[in-house]
Amino acid sequence: MTEKADKPTAPDGPQELWGYAEVAAESGVKVGTIRYYWSQKRHLLPEPFTVVGKKPVWLPDAVREWAKNRPGQGFRTDLKDTDA
Repeated sequence: MTEKADKPTAPDGPQELWGYAEVAAESGVKVGTIRYYWSQKRHLLPEPFTVVGKKPVWLPDAVREWAKNRPGQGFRTDLKDTDA
């Protein structure tokens, strides 16, 4: 019988760290999208708290802040506001 490993926590206290699945759930996208962002488009993700092995982990508050300010589906970064 194997024991389930506890989720990693931040060294300053018992704050939980989130992996791909939790970041995807918070941002409303599929886990594969977050993995793709990490492998190909890191600028689209918040800075991870640390990397364990090759997998990033994030503080929940950082992810929530990022998700709140993240552009929605269909956002066009190539268009400029001509009224400015």
